Amino acid sequence: MMSHMVSEFELKAKRYEDMLDSHKLDKDTELSLLPHPEIDAHLPVPDMVALMVMKADATAEGSSFASSVVDHTVQYWSPNPSTTHVELWVGDRSSDPSEDNHFSTYLGAEKGARWTSGMSDSKKFYSSASWSAIPICAHNVERSVRGACNVHCETPYPSAALLWQYPMSVWPLRAFSGFMDDRPNSPAHCAALTARVLRGAIFDLALPHSSHWYGPSSLYLELSQPVRMEAALALQRPVVRSTAEEEQDDYLSRLLTRGSDETVASMSREDARHALRALANGVLQAGSRQPGVDVDQDDFREAQEMYAKGLIRYTWINRLENNR
Repeated sequence: MMSHMVSEFELKAKRYEDMLDSHKLDKDTELSLLPHPEIDAHLPVPDMVALMVMKADATAEGSSFASSVVDHTVQYWSPNPSTTHVELWVGDRSSDPSEDNHFSTYLGAEKGARWTSGMSDSKKFYSSASWSAIPICAHNVERSVRGACNVHCETPYPSAALLWQYPMSVWPLRAFSGFMDDRPNSPAHCAALTARVLRGAIFDLALPHSSHWYGPSSLYLELSQPVRMEAALALQRPVVRSTAEEEQDDYLSRLLTRGSDETVASMSREDARHALRALANGVLQAGSRQPGVDVDQDDFREAQEMYAKGLIRYTWINRLENNR
């Protein structure tokens, strides 16, 4: 059954990759029309951690009964927007090129939670048009979250006999989620594991529920609340920024998300990371309320998708092509 679940995940990843291919730009034509601002090469590389969210799709034909139950539980019993999977993206240090970016666990993972960038099928899995991302902001966030992830490596996936514990993250069983074992290396699915890591790494994040209370959708909704976006935005950027700074942010973010693979590979690590910071701030801005105006959900969703695309292209083009 576990091998069947893994193969189903691979089929979904293939469909996502096909979707991405249909959106690729052939050339850098649009980018050539943009202004080329003077880039400050002395800016420090910003810390960065993100929650990555995979949107749900239809249950695969021929799925087992248990698989179908879990899929329906996650997709239809959870609050909208329906999501299938969440994980963490953690920035790498220039002093340690071996550091991976993606940390998670997957249904049927025999080795438990792990850094997944080194898995043989990772590039295909992450080259997906169905991802969104939310910035996680705190002091010294990269070091804290990476350290917590390392503590939780090899955390086993919950037993299939318990439907992988997903029913405990939906009403009414979530009322009992606080009684479940939340210590390091106790079984956890992707959302519970992510919540556990964040709870241990960032005290100020203040998740209001136990780790097992969260499913992929509810964890996403918790971390994307307007009040969290507004607080994070206040920490990440000054109130007043120069036109040159705004132009630099716009230029670098467009290079990373809309440039050809060759263009992305040619970006310096510093420029690519500043592009990610600009995209992250775009998410925070789009998710923050203005006086008398609510959040435009279409703009917020688009900003999250562009940020996720930037994260994936940074890892799987910029880092991979430069062997770092």
